[in-house]
Amino acid sequence: MFSLEDFREDLRAALPELNGSVTLKGLSGRVEVHRDSLGIPHVRAPSQRDAYLAQGFVTAQDRLWQMEYDRLRGCGRWAEVAGPNAVAGDKLMRKFRLEASARADYLASAASTREMLDAYAEGVNALIKTSRSLPIEYRITGLRPEPWQPWDGLIVFKVRHILMGVFEAKTWRAQLLQKIGPEKLADMFPGYQPGQLLIMPPGETYAGPRDESLEELRAGAAALNLGKESGNETGLGSNSWVLSGSRTASGKPLLAGDSHRALGIPNVYYQNHLACPDFDVVGLSIPGVPGFPHFGHNNWVAWCITHLSADYQDLYIEHFKTNDSDRYRYRNRWLRAEVYEETIRVRDGGDLPLRIWVTRHGPIISGDPEEGTGLALKYTGTAGAKAWADTIPAMLMSRNCDELTESMRGWVDPCNNFLMADVHGNIGYMSRGEIPIRSQANALLPVPGWTGEHEWQGSIPFEELPRSMNPEPGYFATCNNRPVGEDYPYYISLDFAPGYRVERVTRALLAIEDATAADMARVHSDRLSIPARSYIEFLRRVEPLDRGSTQARERLLRWSCQMDADQVEPTIYSSWRDTLLLEILKHNLGEKLAALAWNPSNRGQGIFLARLEGRIMEHMASGDTSLLPPGQTWPALASRALAAAVVRLRGELGEDMEQWRWGRVHQARPKHTLSDAFPELGGILDPPPIPLAGDADTPLAGSYAPANFATVGSLSVVRYAFDLADWNNCLWAVPLGSSGHPGSPHYQDQLETWRRVEMTPMLYDWDEITANEESRQILKPAQST
Repeated sequence: MFSLEDFREDLRAALPELNGSVTLKGLSGRVEVHRDSLGIPHVRAPSQRDAYLAQGFVTAQDRLWQMEYDRLRGCGRWAEVAGPNAVAGDKLMRKFRLEASARADYLASAASTREMLDAYAEGVNALIKTSRSLPIEYRITGLRPEPWQPWDGLIVFKVRHILMGVFEAKTWRAQLLQKIGPEKLADMFPGYQPGQLLIMPPGETYAGPRDESLEELRAGAAALNLGKESGNETGLGSNSWVLSGSRTASGKPLLAGDSHRALGIPNVYYQNHLACPDFDVVGLSIPGVPGFPHFGHNNWVAWCITHLSADYQDLYIEHFKTNDSDRYRYRNRWLRAEVYEETIRVRDGGDLPLRIWVTRHGPIISGDPEEGTGLALKYTGTAGAKAWADTIPAMLMSRNCDELTESMRGWVDPCNNFLMADVHGNIGYMSRGEIPIRSQANALLPVPGWTGEHEWQGSIPFEELPRSMNPEPGYFATCNNRPVGEDYPYYISLDFAPGYRVERVTRALLAIEDATAADMARVHSDRLSIPARSYIEFLRRVEPLDRGSTQARERLLRWSCQMDADQVEPTIYSSWRDTLLLEILKHNLGEKLAALAWNPSNRGQGIFLARLEGRIMEHMASGDTSLLPPGQTWPALASRALAAAVVRLRGELGEDMEQWRWGRVHQARPKHTLSDAFPELGGILDPPPIPLAGDADTPLAGSYAPANFATVGSLSVVRYAFDLADWNNCLWAVPLGSSGHPGSPHYQDQLETWRRVEMTPMLYDWDEITANEESRQILKPAQST
C-alpha cells in the first residue's frame, strides 16, 4: 500500500508551517506564537477570545489527529477508521451517549463559556482551512477532518475520563459474588487498610475498620439474579504534593507531582502557554479542550490534580417487559424508556444497526432489554446537563487559593484531589467534583432499579467536600489514597489505592531540608517497593527446592528492594510474586475468573488485584491459610512459586541470571493509534520500547498486567514542579514530546530527559521566551469587509 521511503518523505511534508504569518477569520487582534526549543507554543493574544482561538489553532497544528481520534472514539465512530476490531468499543461508547451529553453541557454553560468553546473551535477549523498539509494519518486512512464543533472538546474530555470511574469494579464484584460468595469476596476484596496514610490531616493514618461491607454483600447476593452475569461486556494512579514555605529554601511553597496513565501517542497532555490581558497561564491541556483544567499556574496560583477514586457511577438492574421492551418497571409502574436507533459504520465491513435504551437511571450498557433485563449506568458526568466547563475560565483568573477553590464550585467529573499554592504563601487541598449521596448498597454492586430504594439523594454539598488550608505539618501528599478518616460524614468510595506510594512520597518530602524545585526530582525518582520488603522478609522462611531457587533466594535476600532497571532482583521478585498470585487466583476463583483477573481488561479488575496482593501479604505474615488449598502452607507455596518463577525466566530470558535485568522486560511499548489497523507502518509510527525502573507500588510508576509480564501499561505521563518563589524556576517533562506528528523533531525529543527522571525549565518569562525561540508565527485578523 505504501512505499516506506516515500512514506518517510510524506511524514516530513505533513508538518505544519510554524513560521511567518497567517490570517485567521475570527481574530480581533494580532496574536504572537513563539515556540521554544522543545516546540512548545507560547501564545500572546490581545483578548480572552483571541487567546482561546489561538489555543485551538496551535493545538490543532500539533495534535489534530489526536483530537480526531478522541472525537471519533467518544462518538462511537472509531470503527470507521480501525475496522471490525473497534466495533465493541464503538457499541459501548454509543450506549454511553457522550455526544448527546456534551451537547447538553454546552447549552447549559454560561454565555462566556460558550464563547470560549466557540472560539477554540474556530481556531481548530482555521487550521483545517489554512494549513497547506494535514497530519499524515489522514492520508493513511483516507479521512478528511470534519469541522470541529464547540462541544467536541467536551466529548474529548468525557471519553478521556468515563472509564476512570468505579462502575467496572461493581460489575467485577458481581461476577465474583456469583462464584465465591459474600464471605470470601469480603476477605479478598476489602476496602482501605487500617494503618495507611490519609491525605488530611497530613501524616495521620486511617484508624477505622477495614471496610469489608459483608452485610451489604449478603444483601446484594439476595437481590441479584445470580443466574445471569452482570457487566460482562464491559493501574491507574498519580502522585502530587505541596510544601509550605516553612519547608522550602525560598520561604515560598513548592507544588509538584505526576500523572499516571497509559502512554498514548501522542501523550494525553499537551504543554502550552496562553497569555492575554486577563491571565497568563502555562501548563498542560487536553488537546481539544480549552484552558488548563488539570495542571498549570498563572501569576498568582498553581494547581494540580490526582484521581480521588471517588464513587460517582452506579449500576441499576432494570426489568423490561418481555413483550414490549420499550417499557421498564419502576415502583409498580411500567415507564417508557427513551429508545434510539443508530448505525455503526465499519471500515472494510458492513453497517451495523444498534438499539439503545435509556431509563431514568441512565443508558443500558449491558444486557438485552428485549430479553427482559439490562444494566443501566448512572454517572454524574452524563446524568443531565452540567455547566462544569464554566470552571475553566474562572480558574485561569484566580489570584489566590480561596478564589481558586471557589472557581471549582461547578466542577463535576472526574473527582480529583486538587492541590494548590499561591504567591501569598498559602497551600491547600480540596476534593473537587460531584459525589452523589445514596445507599451503601450502591457502593458495592449493581442494585435493583425497580424498587426505588437506591435513588440518589442529591450530592455532597460543595462546602462540605473535604478541604484544608495551611496544615500545621506544612505539606499535603496525595497518591490516590484515602482522603479522610471514618469521622467524615459522607461516603466517598471503597476503592482507594494502597498507601505504599504515599508513604514513600511523604518519607522523601520530610527528608529534604530547605527544598527547591530541583529537589522534587528526588521524590519523583523514588523506586523502593514497600511490598517487596514484606516479601523478602517472608523469604527467610522459605526453603528453596533446587539450585536455581537457591541462587534466586540468595540474590533477593541481599537486595535493597529498589526497583532499578539495571538490576536482576526486581525481575526475580516480580516473577515470584506474580506466580504466587496466580496460584491464589486459581484456587479461589477457578480457571475462568482467574484468567480474567490475571489479565485485567478494566480498572475494576486492576483494583481487585491490588487489594488481593495486600491481603496475601497480610496472610503470609500472620500465617492465615484461608486463601490456600486445604493442608497447604505459605512457605511451601512460596517455595514452589519461586522455583516456577525461575523456570519461567530461564525460558523467556535465557540461562544466564545476570541477563535478567528489570529494564530488559519492564518496558513501555507505546503504539500509535493506527498501528494495529495498519501494522506495516508500525515500525515508523511507533517509538522504540522504553526500559523503565519502578513498578505499580513505587512513586516512580510502571504498572503492568501479570499475564503480559512486565510490559508497562501505566506510567508517569507528565512530571512537574511549580516554584511559587520564582515562576522561572518551574520544571516539567513528558515521556515523548510536544508534537503529535511522527515526522517532527519534537515527536519524542523529551524521552531521554523523562526516562532519566529529569525535568527541563517551564518557560514563563516573555523576554527569555522570545530571545530563545525556535520559531515565531503571527496570527493576523482577517480584514473586515
